[in-house]
Amino acid sequence: MKSSKHDDFNWGWEQMTTNRQRKQHQRAHILQVARTLFLQTGFKATHVSEIAAQADVSQVTLYKYFESKLNLGHQVVLDLVTQGYADFQAVVDDPHLSYREIVKRLIQGSQQATDQMHPDFYHFIVADMQGRNGTDETMHAYQTGKHRFWTAVIQRGRQAGMIAPGLSDEALMLYLDMFVHYISSPTGQAQMTTAGDDAHFQALTAQLDHLFFYGFIGEPPTDQKEGFEK
Repeated sequence: MKSSKHDDFNWGWEQMTTNRQRKQHQRAHILQVARTLFLQTGFKATHVSEIAAQADVSQVTLYKYFESKLNLGHQVVLDLVTQGYADFQAVVDDPHLSYREIVKRLIQGSQQATDQMHPDFYHFIVADMQGRNGTDETMHAYQTGKHRFWTAVIQRGRQAGMIAPGLSDEALMLYLDMFVHYISSPTGQAQMTTAGDDAHFQALTAQLDHLFFYGFIGEPPTDQKEGFEK
């Protein structure tokens, strides 16, 4: 029995859809492998051949998705920013969490990320955020997500009585920008890695996370349910 033109079209469309999904999955898998290796060993020490081998693809296939190692690193950082905002936004938007629990989870999430991060890849992320890798796409993604996310964080803090009414949203956003800009500056980066070892880097970032998030609290809460544990 001969197939109709309609059947042939449907078969062709299904094949195109399947191929597109396969390519999307393959690209995502390469990104995941690259992310793991960059976090573990840094950007400089990670070779494209190693990424391709662990992703179970040829280097030729890898370069079909990413034109260079630099482009691959950039895409990993871009994913970290967009997915990080999505994960943190879900925490802030959860109506069942108190502000205390929200802050704790944000700190834990941030610490988990830095605990797994090689200092060399931290420097690569900073460079990518500053557009020194040839594109400002990462900074644009950061700025796009920043306003919605931090506005939600501040709103939840005000609702819980954890932020002094005298502190304006503008001042808090400026505090955020000052913190991020200093950490991203050459002086800030030098301070972060002055001891030259991973343990120092991780300990310092954990302390900065604590100072950063708890710095949003302008005065002790009046509601003991929202009080922070000592």
